[in-house]
Amino acid sequence: MSEPPRPAPPPLPGSPTNQAAPNGAEPTASKRFTPKRFTAANYIDFFLYASAAITYVSLSIYNKWLLDWIVGPFWLVAWVWGLPALYKLIRRRPIRPERGPVGDPE
Repeated sequence: MSEPPRPAPPPLPGSPTNQAAPNGAEPTASKRFTPKRFTAANYIDFFLYASAAITYVSLSIYNKWLLDWIVGPFWLVAWVWGLPALYKLIRRRPIRPERGPVGDPE
């Protein structure tokens, strides 16, 4: 008796999963790996969430009532949404973008 065929081993870490398409065809765009580009907005978002976590943990060391299921999410939302809004308010920029008429601007 012969053994049933074994599945192909998984690819090594760091190697592409689809090295070649069958019949030498180019892989489709949906299967092609595209790395994520880090923009300034991504760094600002990371800074806001990281600073919210650091301030929440550091303040809750001294005030135990901050460790609550209601205060914690409120702190996160207030920090991530409120800090940029406060910055725009100080810089006298509109907090919400002004909406113009829809259509041709001329």
